[in-house]
Amino acid sequence: MSAAGIRHGAIVMVAPAAGRDGERPGVVVQADLFNETHATITLCPLTSVIGGESLFRVAISPQEHTGLSVECEVQVDRITSVRRHRIVKVIGHASATRMEQVDQALRRWLTL
Repeated sequence: MSAAGIRHGAIVMVAPAAGRDGERPGVVVQADLFNETHATITLCPLTSVIGGESLFRVAISPQEHTGLSVECEVQVDRITSVRRHRIVKVIGHASATRMEQVDQALRRWLTL
């Protein structure tokens, strides 16, 4: 996957780790400054299991041109970095408003 489409707020499909099944969606939270050169991409996974933990999870809708097919939550509490080669494709992008909510949730979760 080229670095061109990987930017803050991109919704990407991530290939499974060894021994796991299926690709999983995630939203890129890493600063754009590092996206072209760093070996890993930092993201928050998305889940379709809606739990309502609004202090640290952000709802994201398929109606927002995200490339998602169902309502999901950004799992800010499960922030992770994956090797660049595991990013299979960019399927959409979260709005600036939605990413501000994700960034605020990250600040709360990480006490920044």
